[in-house]
Amino acid sequence: MKILLLMDPFIPVPPERYGGIERVIYDIACKYVEMGHSVTIIAGPGSKSPGRLIIYGQNGEGSMRIDYKLLWEVRKILLKEIPGHDVLHNFGRLAFLLPVAWTKIKKVQTYMRFITPQNIRLLNKSGIRNVTYTGVSDAIVSTGEPGGGHWATVYNCAPVMQFTFRETVEEDAPLVFLGRLERCKGAHSAIKAARLANRKLIIAGNISTLPDEKAYFEKEVLPEVDNKLIFYIGEVDNTQKNELLGNAAALLLPIEWFEPFPVVMPEAYACGTPVLAFPGGGVPEGIVEGSTGFLSNSPEEMAAQIKRIATLSRKACRELAIKRYSDTEIANEYLTVYRSVKNDGEGNHSTAEKKRIVIVTTGQPSTNPRVIKEYEALIVRGYDVKVLYTYSAEWAYQIDKGKFDKGILDPDDFILIGGDPYSQKFMFFLSRVFLRLFKSATSIIPSQFIKNAAISRTAFFIWWRAQSYKADIYIAHYVGALAGAARAAKKNKALLMFDAEDYHRGETDYYTGQSEHIAQIENKYLPQTSCITAASPLIADAYKKLFPQKKVITINNVFSKKFLQKPPAENNNSPLKLFWFSQNIGPMRGLELIVEALNILGKNVELYLLGNDKRPGYIDNLVKSLQPPASIHLLKPVDPDNIFEIAARYDAGLASEVPHCENRNICLTNKIFTYLLAGNCILASDTAAQKYFLDNYKGIGLVYGYSNATELAEKIDALITNRQQLSSFRHTALELAANELNWECERQKLYEAVDELMYMQSNNQGK
Repeated sequence: MKILLLMDPFIPVPPERYGGIERVIYDIACKYVEMGHSVTIIAGPGSKSPGRLIIYGQNGEGSMRIDYKLLWEVRKILLKEIPGHDVLHNFGRLAFLLPVAWTKIKKVQTYMRFITPQNIRLLNKSGIRNVTYTGVSDAIVSTGEPGGGHWATVYNCAPVMQFTFRETVEEDAPLVFLGRLERCKGAHSAIKAARLANRKLIIAGNISTLPDEKAYFEKEVLPEVDNKLIFYIGEVDNTQKNELLGNAAALLLPIEWFEPFPVVMPEAYACGTPVLAFPGGGVPEGIVEGSTGFLSNSPEEMAAQIKRIATLSRKACRELAIKRYSDTEIANEYLTVYRSVKNDGEGNHSTAEKKRIVIVTTGQPSTNPRVIKEYEALIVRGYDVKVLYTYSAEWAYQIDKGKFDKGILDPDDFILIGGDPYSQKFMFFLSRVFLRLFKSATSIIPSQFIKNAAISRTAFFIWWRAQSYKADIYIAHYVGALAGAARAAKKNKALLMFDAEDYHRGETDYYTGQSEHIAQIENKYLPQTSCITAASPLIADAYKKLFPQKKVITINNVFSKKFLQKPPAENNNSPLKLFWFSQNIGPMRGLELIVEALNILGKNVELYLLGNDKRPGYIDNLVKSLQPPASIHLLKPVDPDNIFEIAARYDAGLASEVPHCENRNICLTNKIFTYLLAGNCILASDTAAQKYFLDNYKGIGLVYGYSNATELAEKIDALITNRQQLSSFRHTALELAANELNWECERQKLYEAVDELMYMQSNNQGK
């Protein structure tokens, strides 16, 4: 790809010492060249580039004004360069895009400051084509979205491998404040916090030339420098910064303004140095509370947290830097943005209709969190998304209705197929009659159409109606939606994806020949897909073996970091509390073995079960079979968004799957990832998928034989007798959820897959 990077001419790229976005531009440019892309940087005097460099703005030295002369100079350069490039990425003023708004080249406008939506609206009204706006945090993006257009969040990066990771530092290692010495950056609060904690603080940064800020430094910062507890060392270069951050106990960021996303935060993490900060702007998005740092609201609170720095993980800081903020990661995220920029064609403008995606499922929103995660992620990505869903459970209907009524979910985006027992009774009745007829006909008429329609209550209605909702990509969830989505994709000349949340042909048969029936449907329609996504690595492997020519991607059933719970309070005297949940409480889920293990153990353990009681007498028999002092407590189903807070009340989460079929052996349920975010120790049965998972992510819990009650009793006893180990499991689970196994990280795979398909679709339509 040939990439054109544009920056204001007032600060060189990269800056010699202090700098934010100018440093990011250079870092990702170096990474692009390393990846084999062609890069041209357009920047001011004193700049460097790993590729081509065009200097402009030489005649404007000493001034930071955007005038007509400078705009004309930019226009001349861009019109000359645009024909030889694939994308124009502007990190400078929005006004620089005005002279080339009408050109065909893909455009990306990045913001590292609070945005004025009126400017975005004006540019959009001007007829700009092929543009995507990005911000360096969700907080920044939220200030620009009211202006319209397609938005994405791409965080600031650090060249992680250029920083030295120090897993340990001296016990009396100093604190560091690094940044511009202006009031909004909070050096005075850092000083106060350090003094209250009686810890050394090294201040590094440039002194502002603005009169008010210079006076601030001279009156409130400099008098505090005693070279005993508080030190000021001036500005630092990259080598000095590496040493300063690496040898620090923590970086202090007591900001007092809407901080977009400070570059120094990923730089500190790259050294393994945690961050203590005040919340503001995008800063909270970078702090994994209790793992890579702490948030506070005052110097007094920060001083108390300074005394807890030893509880933070320097290793987690480094891992977070690599996985989320490295130059490699951010360069790839921008490449994804480049590929996803909408090509508006010859006569259209950026207000043209968005690219459309239709998600088709035989579940309903509250019974299928994976669909909702995909829907919300793709909406944020800028796509127009519709969900065709079907009724499946009364409890979920009530939850979904509440979300539609409150506007949490847009009812215009969710289309009910096949009716329900409340608002579309006749259609619901009709769909049940049709299902019986189709099932009866399968033994008489050897038709693929009949088999497709007999797989679920609404399969025929999806087949009938999905084609009416035109899209560029159809994403089918569950086999019952596959034929209808495939038909719609073919009719509307769109692409087809299939999301394998389970290994469907390996599920338990509910009628004779069901697995064979499913295999026939998959064998017919999965070859028509452009991509298959799977909810566990072993399910992905199974589909790769069946369809080796297809691209199969693992997208784990993780959840958003917004559900991350606080680290558990230590309470060694209370009974051990075990938690298990599912939509329904019933047999073949390992509950009988849990009760047997508790009876063998004979200790005061509390077992909490959450779910619907759909098997009359089952729960009563389960309760009766449990011998005191252990006890069972029943909880009613809740909104899926509330399950994390409930799970966090308990010590260990039970993933007691029984491999009674191949799917149950290789799938990973929502439980595992819920327990991680809740900070539960995981007690998992040794299905192939769960054993593989806990072998790969060590220190989050224990595995037991799914048919071995004695072994489970021993594992539970180990948690009772070693509360320190239990606490370690719980903290490691939270750390893993915060740094890696969360939707914010995992959805990047979805974005890459969908963006790539949209790129393919645009090329197909252009031919």
